[in-house]
Amino acid sequence: MIDAQRLAVPGGVVAAIVLALIVVTGTGGAAAAAVPAFIAAVALAARWPSAALAVARGRAVLLLLLLPTLVHFHAAGGRISGDGVSYYVYVRSLAVDGDLDFTNEYTHYGLIAREDLAVPTRTGLRRSIFAVGPALVWIPFFAAGEAVARVASMLGTPVDLSGYGPYHVNAVALGSLLLGFAAVLLVHDFAARHFEAGVALIAAAAVWLATFLYWYMVQQPTMSHAPSVFGAALVVWLWDRQRAHRTPAGFLLLGVVIGLAMCLRWQNAALGLLPAFDLATGSATGLRRMGAGALALAAGAIAGALPQMAAWHALYGEWVLLDPPHGADFLRLGRPFVLETLFSSRHGLLSWTPLLWLGYLGLGPLLRTRRALALPLLAPAVVMTYVNMCSGDWWAGGSFSNRRFDSLLPVLAPGVAASVEWLAGTIARRPVLVPAALAAAVGALNVAVLEGVRKSASPAASIAFADTVEIGARQLADALGSPPTWPASWAFAWRHRLSPRQYDLLVGRYLFYRQNNLQGRIDLGGPGDEPMLGEGWGARAMHDGSEARPLQGRGRILAPLDVPEDIEVAVRAHADVAIVVRASVNGRDAGTFSAGPGWAEHRLAIGRDRWRRDLNDFVLEAEARGVWVDSVDFSRAGVPEGQERGFRAR
Repeated sequence: MIDAQRLAVPGGVVAAIVLALIVVTGTGGAAAAAVPAFIAAVALAARWPSAALAVARGRAVLLLLLLPTLVHFHAAGGRISGDGVSYYVYVRSLAVDGDLDFTNEYTHYGLIAREDLAVPTRTGLRRSIFAVGPALVWIPFFAAGEAVARVASMLGTPVDLSGYGPYHVNAVALGSLLLGFAAVLLVHDFAARHFEAGVALIAAAAVWLATFLYWYMVQQPTMSHAPSVFGAALVVWLWDRQRAHRTPAGFLLLGVVIGLAMCLRWQNAALGLLPAFDLATGSATGLRRMGAGALALAAGAIAGALPQMAAWHALYGEWVLLDPPHGADFLRLGRPFVLETLFSSRHGLLSWTPLLWLGYLGLGPLLRTRRALALPLLAPAVVMTYVNMCSGDWWAGGSFSNRRFDSLLPVLAPGVAASVEWLAGTIARRPVLVPAALAAAVGALNVAVLEGVRKSASPAASIAFADTVEIGARQLADALGSPPTWPASWAFAWRHRLSPRQYDLLVGRYLFYRQNNLQGRIDLGGPGDEPMLGEGWGARAMHDGSEARPLQGRGRILAPLDVPEDIEVAVRAHADVAIVVRASVNGRDAGTFSAGPGWAEHRLAIGRDRWRRDLNDFVLEAEARGVWVDSVDFSRAGVPEGQERGFRAR
């Protein structure tokens, strides 16, 4: 046994190195990575901490969970996609070219002709709206990939040494994964200072495996989110140490770490509210030294943020940008999208990541049991949540869940832990709740199966169990809305006199605004636009050569806008005889036209005074039945050419 324990450490280290080399070189598939991962797991088990070292056991469990994560990452993980390209060009340009001229990188990735990148800035370089921080923390991993590539090349293996090849990309992606895991370890240690070891372990594992963090560690590792969580976790971890006795030197160090976290993602600046709370309440250094602490904190933050300021100066000629690089319109603090950001199939935070219900709601019991910890955490939690609600694209582009909340994961981790602690205590006092919850879950599943069988094409025939559950779930969503969107879908249904099921696919769609907009067109004759229709429309059918819908009385179309503006509406309609059709917008007259034989477009110019932000009711009402509508096209009036059907971010 003693010999096995002695061999465990070197054996585990060798296995970890082999596993890392397999990942960086891209050798083999899952089986190739699983062998050293298994050896590392055996070595870890041989050195398993004793029961007296509960926190160390928690770390060991997290390390054990890391091993299958690495196998998953190697076999089925992603590397560069989406905004990950724009972050990777930073590290490649810094490490290989020693500059921030992205011309060759953008050319390599086929981005150089893109409108926002084609024209150099006033400094002669190419624009980037992304932060420099991820590249800085990736440089050591890029260098490791370069070293492995050089050795492989010396051994005769054909290797791409340009910095774009798989060795470099794999090494940077692996670095992001490891930084994300380091964040998990910091969250675990932070939680273990305030909660029982088992609760701290559950909270840390949940923040990792039950949120979007896992996605950005495994599937999109070259984006900024895993490094950003690490930066935020390091700030929270360091802030929580020696709060009552922090010296000016301690505030200086904390300020530097906050500044570096800001380089990873600018919104991490909100974490400065944590030490600011301590200074304002005198809980850290006392009133006499408050000024010195504040100055040290500010100086440290500026020093830590210097890399980002230097990058802005190189790219734009300015040390500090007065507006976000995304554009002046990107952040509108007077216009929060509250329900959409939290509850939406378009990356709503709580719809996609229900674990964070525990994070937010857990701040309540945390206030009761650990007030000194909870009060300062409330400030960044509220500020970051509100700012993210005010983002122009509140859905965070092509996000998994709402990735912009990455910095909040360490802040909400104590809330998750407090919720787990409360639930454990409640169950200990009322054990019957466990079988009651299981019975409710089984009952709900049975009802879903029952509805699935009842609605199936042939109830007497064999049907896949998964299909019955899916059909039953659809029945529930059709009747009450999708459960992850509750209660927002109910409020939406009450406000707009629609079924709650429409919320799921309607909210987050815009006629013109930003990515994946409708290009101003609602095609009543085509599939997929059903969520845009209210009452008054018949079933889709072929009519006089075009697929269309009959107007049945008062037909309502839902037209979502970002802002009110002058709009020209073209209605393609047909009727066997001439029929007058009246149009209205939000209950106000918007003109008339006469539909007649043959398909024709009828245009209406509608001023901005008729429209409102978000959903608008565009209603068509015919004097008689027999009007068919194929499509309704909305176009922005009085805008530059090329922007009539879509919004171009400034």
